[in-house]
Amino acid sequence: MNNFRILSLDGGGIKGTFIASVLAQCERDTGKRIVEHFDLITGTSTGGIIALALGLGLPASQILEFYVSKGTKIFPATGLRSRSWRAVRHILCAKYSQDTLRACLAEVFGNRRFGESLCRLLVVSYDAVAGDVHLFKTAHHPDFRQDFLRPVVEVAMATAAAPTYFPVFVASNGLKHLDGGVWANCPAALGVIEAMTYLGSKPGEIDVMSIGATAEPSYVPERKRPAGWLVWNKGLVDLLMQAQVQGAIAQCSALTNRRLFRVNPTVGVGRFALDDVRQISELVALGVREARRNVCDIDKRFLYTPAERFQPCNGASTEVPVSHPVAGSRLQA
Repeated sequence: MNNFRILSLDGGGIKGTFIASVLAQCERDTGKRIVEHFDLITGTSTGGIIALALGLGLPASQILEFYVSKGTKIFPATGLRSRSWRAVRHILCAKYSQDTLRACLAEVFGNRRFGESLCRLLVVSYDAVAGDVHLFKTAHHPDFRQDFLRPVVEVAMATAAAPTYFPVFVASNGLKHLDGGVWANCPAALGVIEAMTYLGSKPGEIDVMSIGATAEPSYVPERKRPAGWLVWNKGLVDLLMQAQVQGAIAQCSALTNRRLFRVNPTVGVGRFALDDVRQISELVALGVREARRNVCDIDKRFLYTPAERFQPCNGASTEVPVSHPVAGSRLQA
């Protein structure tokens, strides 16, 4: 019997280019489609967008092209003067336009629905009104009957509404969402809990491949240890995010009896930022490198045989629509 395989994708803004690059290179090197080999895909923020795209049958190469071609529209950085203005604006209001992000997502997802996913999905968000966590789930359990008709664009906007970077996202049903990264930037442990509680998997039967959006050395400089907000500034948020991810990875490893495979290279401090599109080509190259370093292990551990086909509990079809063919793939079967 095959193990239950989970693909977990971290948040990280434009650094999602790295995640997409890893997946695209793995698909090129193995000739296998990622979505066909995982029983559950979970993602937060930019990782949530990638999870949605994979679920709808998009090749990883097309997802990578989205980041390369649309990144500069979503996070415009035309020059020093423009960047300086945005830095000042960032103090008072959201730094970027929500409309631009939505338009770019609509070009890729169109009017497709969350329930069209070919794989079980778990996408992380936060309810800004109730002040509570929020998870979008495909109909992979009889209790999950509310999300399958949600427009994919809205789910993507809800998981990626990063505070201070984008405004709160108001969905068509009136719910207001913040980026899932405020509580689960690494959703690996959430995927494992979902598999154990709703899908009946046992810890020793779960394998997790978790892909981060690059990491920086984690430590607290001596000058900050006794300091207040003025000195800590953004560094405090970064520290909280790093600690959150480290905690999630530790929990996931413990829950699965160390059956966790993590791809997340450590880079120099400040090398990549959530919205620095000038580094897109570097992120692509780093993703290619990491994929080539790990592809043999990934192929052996996760891509050895296709996962059992996902059948939603509500009876909805997961066939790829005629307007979205996937050449040479069992996804058309």
